[in-house]
Amino acid sequence: MAPRIRLGPASGPKLLGLAVAAVLVVALVLTGRLPGGGRCCRRPAHTVSTQAPYRIGNTAECPPNWPVLATANRRSYPAGHPAKPPPTATAVACYHTAAQAASAGYTPAPLPPGVLEVGGVYLTPTSRAFRPSCQQVADRVGFAIPCPGLLPTSPPGSPPPQLCEEMTACERGRWMVFIHHFAVPFGYVGALEGSGALVVVARPAHGPAGASALRCRNERQIATTTVQGTRAVLAACVDDPRGAYFSFGGHVLLRWSQQGTLVTISVNGHSEVNQRLVVALADHLHLVPPRS
Repeated sequence: MAPRIRLGPASGPKLLGLAVAAVLVVALVLTGRLPGGGRCCRRPAHTVSTQAPYRIGNTAECPPNWPVLATANRRSYPAGHPAKPPPTATAVACYHTAAQAASAGYTPAPLPPGVLEVGGVYLTPTSRAFRPSCQQVADRVGFAIPCPGLLPTSPPGSPPPQLCEEMTACERGRWMVFIHHFAVPFGYVGALEGSGALVVVARPAHGPAGASALRCRNERQIATTTVQGTRAVLAACVDDPRGAYFSFGGHVLLRWSQQGTLVTISVNGHSEVNQRLVVALADHLHLVPPRS
């Protein structure tokens, strides 16, 4: 027979007090509260990494890996965003992505008219000074050249985009090459020294190399599409060891023939965003023929 435990006159209240204390401790653990305002056993809340903006002159800037500027007017301005914060909006913080800034209550600023956003890359209309240069270049090379209507936003401090910036980029009767670097979001595939690289190449279709003149040496065809009513090929270039002024190695490219001109638009980096980017750029360019 199991021995019986007898409680003396003083032991009953003492054990009752211990039981009540144990119940209180369990309740405090379950609610995550400890005496003195402390907390126990709760997973810390997830925090988003931010950096403080810095100033260059009268402009607030963000570090390269935190390119989204958040301001006191509850707006955010990702890398390449064409809008600027109002003078009264104080810079608050810098985020990795626009989604992180939005989750903290800073929604992207509205886009100006005519601007497109493709995977965090902003395409803005070319300037009035840029468009007349297309006719000048067409007259120089002697064949119809592609004139971009939209271009990705240049990195801060870059000079205005210019066709045939170097004389070797445009040769009469042979080719036209336009290279443009642009601002990219955090995590963008294909960034070179912090920016994207766009290459637009055109040459006469009647040259000795024919349709293969602007074909990557080692490419993987992705799809066929239509550009301004013309069949175009979308491809990923793995390697292109040509020794000319340009190379498509590592680029996503879109090529087609129109008005007697072969055209290729390419962007560095094999990604779905860059596939959409070259198609959007192609849809907003027009061919400018030379004046006779």
